[in-house]
Amino acid sequence: MKLSLLRLILLSLLALSLTGCGTQLEKSSNGKNTPSNSSGSGSNSGAREVDLNIVGTGTINPMMAPGEVRSFLEENHIANGDMYLKEGKVYIKIVGLNDETSRLLADQYKVGTYKTVNVTHSIQELEAAQQKLTDHDLYSKLNLYGSSLDVIKNRIIITMPDTRKAQAKPEIEKLVNPDLLDYDIQKASEKTEYNGTIVKIDSLNHRVLILVDGEKEPSIYFSFNEKSEMFNTIGSPITFDDLEEQQKVRLWAAGDIATSMPAYAMS
Repeated sequence: MKLSLLRLILLSLLALSLTGCGTQLEKSSNGKNTPSNSSGSGSNSGAREVDLNIVGTGTINPMMAPGEVRSFLEENHIANGDMYLKEGKVYIKIVGLNDETSRLLADQYKVGTYKTVNVTHSIQELEAAQQKLTDHDLYSKLNLYGSSLDVIKNRIIITMPDTRKAQAKPEIEKLVNPDLLDYDIQKASEKTEYNGTIVKIDSLNHRVLILVDGEKEPSIYFSFNEKSEMFNTIGSPITFDDLEEQQKVRLWAAGDIATSMPAYAMS
């Protein structure tokens, strides 16, 4: 019976997001125009807090009504990178923040309850760029682990194994502006590791049943596909056909692990 899923694809955000969508920060409050310094892939300068002394007549606490904030931005045609929570305040991400927008916000929201952040990219721009990864099947073709929209960085974060970095990055950046991207490159040793013995080889389904060291019964099936990487003890590449029962193995899972009995994972 399936009990749980262990997610190895890093899709975590760096701050509590109100929507799960992307952006960064710097230093801000209720107010005015300070130009942002945008730089390329992996930069944290896609967003900049703006701290000005604009005090308006606003009475609404945006923490109590985040949906109202989004409606307000939409009704006033204010391009934005959405918002996130930090230190008891709502950080509102504005594309091309200026005095007029700062005044509108100050007259709507209570001073001290929010901060403004000048960002380069709107949430719609980031979402459209992320969708290209799916539309062009890059997750499968390039063996990417996943992607997320980072609210703090105003970036798409793409997670991949270090063995695919050289091949994947040029292909991704043919489709997506590198200024929208940041990368989370993971080494195999950072994935969940299993040491054990092969007790059964299922050639038809391209999988092996493993008795994990320290356990009494075979506990996990590992499946293999064309993207799986296998090496012998001296580091030379091998194939699924080289595997034998009773071999000692060390495996890393690259995906979901369903903890049924036995469990299933992709290597």
